[in-house]
Amino acid sequence: MSQEPLGRRGLLRWGVFASVAGLLWPRRLEAASASSPSAGGEPAFGPLVAGTYLLAVQHEGFPLALALVTLTRDGGFISNDTSDHGAGGLVTQDGPVQGAWKQIGPRQIAARTLYFAFDPNGIPMWIARTTGGFEFDSGFDSGSGSLLVERFAMDQDPLDPDAVPHDQLNATFTARRITVP
Repeated sequence: MSQEPLGRRGLLRWGVFASVAGLLWPRRLEAASASSPSAGGEPAFGPLVAGTYLLAVQHEGFPLALALVTLTRDGGFISNDTSDHGAGGLVTQDGPVQGAWKQIGPRQIAARTLYFAFDPNGIPMWIARTTGGFEFDSGFDSGSGSLLVERFAMDQDPLDPDAVPHDQLNATFTARRITVP
């Protein structure tokens, strides 16, 4: 008979422990995913860099181009620029630039993007892969960086690390965040 109350108490203790663990466990997982990109969450400083920036891009051998770049808080990258429709004597028209970014330092990101180029008749000519780095100022409102543009034939895989581009181009840029007054 004395075993029964002790068994009930042990069961009650286990139930309380399981309830507390059940309440805390999802919060722990949520905290881990919010700060760990490898866990599928947003980068630790995603909210600090999320926004749209106006860039002045200087490609080697080409006129200055302006670009709009949107960085999402979860690592998405979307861009277009003033040379996309053949400005500056370019023959091709480029599609939107899309890709991803990740934090590589306290105020630094690396980005990898892809975009297609089309001839004047809309026929795809090549696919470009850009790889760049950017360092923000202390307020995450401006900064500068560099990028490498590599062009691949349409039958090549630009995500294959062993793929050899048919040409490449270096560029530098400065950026300023677009804000609401």
